[in-house]
Amino acid sequence: MYAPRPDARALAQQRREAEYARMEHMAHKARWVNWAAVVFCLVVSLDWALPMQQFPGEPVLEKRLVSVGSYLSNPQMAYQIRTPHTRFKLRTSQAYRIQEATHLTVWRTPLLRVVQLIKAPGVAAGREPFVPYRGSIYNSLTVLFPVALLLTAGVGLLLPFEPETRLNTAIVSGLLWLVTLAVMVLF
Repeated sequence: MYAPRPDARALAQQRREAEYARMEHMAHKARWVNWAAVVFCLVVSLDWALPMQQFPGEPVLEKRLVSVGSYLSNPQMAYQIRTPHTRFKLRTSQAYRIQEATHLTVWRTPLLRVVQLIKAPGVAAGREPFVPYRGSIYNSLTVLFPVALLLTAGVGLLLPFEPETRLNTAIVSGLLWLVTLAVMVLF
């Protein structure tokens, strides 16, 4: 009739062990986020380190006006230029540099194919290479985001932490990866 009460300490210990096992399982599954972030950072750094591809004498196939403003209250326009090997945008303040150009020289990165520099030899204002809209992802503060991502993911992979810390580094790496992608796309 009388059942003995389970020991509270034993129940608490069992709960802690079950939670630790669940956390360890989740940390093991979330480890792929850190691996993927490290691979992404290596691809970005390899893209930066390799020499740029140069396309001299690219004919301008299309010039059209597009909206680049993120707010309806502040609409901004840019020119989208298409050549046989590249597609890029120019701010309207830069459009005079290629206004009459029929051929351009374009430099882009080899892996991610980001247009870094443009030159219009046939136009006086475009004879010096200049950076297009969103062409400065390797030349500005945006490079700090992949560096921070690499450090966070690398720490989560290399150091022998508890499962909770490994899971937390995977979560931080995932969020930082999203921010890094957003910054690279927007800038």
